[in-house]
Amino acid sequence: MTALAHRSALTTATCVLVDVRDCGVTGVHWAAACAEALGIGLVVQATEDDPAHAEVAALLAERPGLPVHVERHECSPPARWEGALVVISRQQALAMPPIAGGDCRDVVVVRGNPAAIAGRFGIVTAVLDSVGSEGVLQRATTLCRARGATRLRVLPHPCPKPGDSLDAAADLVHAACPDVIVELVHVSRSVAEETRLFPSDLLVVSGRERGPGEGLQPAARAALHHAPCPVLFSCS
Repeated sequence: MTALAHRSALTTATCVLVDVRDCGVTGVHWAAACAEALGIGLVVQATEDDPAHAEVAALLAERPGLPVHVERHECSPPARWEGALVVISRQQALAMPPIAGGDCRDVVVVRGNPAAIAGRFGIVTAVLDSVGSEGVLQRATTLCRARGATRLRVLPHPCPKPGDSLDAAADLVHAACPDVIVELVHVSRSVAEETRLFPSDLLVVSGRERGPGEGLQPAARAALHHAPCPVLFSCS
C-alpha cells in the first residue's frame, strides 16, 4: 500500500451530484453539506413541479457560499458530470448497484438514522476488503478531515490473519490527518455487527469488483443491506 496523498482522489471530485426525485430533501441536505465541506460545487437535478422544490430551495438558500447548479430533468440529454461524487438512495442502489455499467465515479448511498445523516457521531468507519483498500482509506481520511470527524475506525473484512498488521494503515491515516483518533478493529466482526455496536456517520467501502463480473465484494454488499448510515462506495 503506497502512502496516502495529502489530497486524496476524493478531493479532485468536480462536484457532488444529487437527484431530488430519487433522494428527496434528506439526500440534498447531505449532498450540500458534503459539497460545502469538500469545497466543491453542488449539482441538483430537479423539476419545477417537484413537491420538494420549495423546501430544497430554502435549504440551499441557507448556504449562500455554496456554488449550486440546478439541472432540470427536462434537459435532453442531461449532462453526465464526469468526476462527480454521486449521491443516490438505497432504493436506486438496490435496483442498480454502484458498480453497474462500469461507472467509475464514487457513489454515496444516503440512508440510515437522522443522527448519522446529520454527522452527529463524529466517526467514519473504513471497511477494508480484499480489493480497493487504499482508495477506501483515502476517502475515509478525506471525509474525516472535511467533515470534522474525530475518529476513524478501520475494520478489515474478513478479520486479519495472525501475523497481519494494521499498523501501516494507522500510520498512513495519522500522517495525513494527525488530529483524528484511529481505532483498529482486530477482532472478527461483521459489518452489520460493527455498525450496530459502534454507530458511524459514514461507512466507506470499496465499490470495486473482486473479479470481472463478480459484483460487489462481501463487505460492500453487507453495507448496502445493513448499514444504518450513509455508505460511500470508492471506485479506486
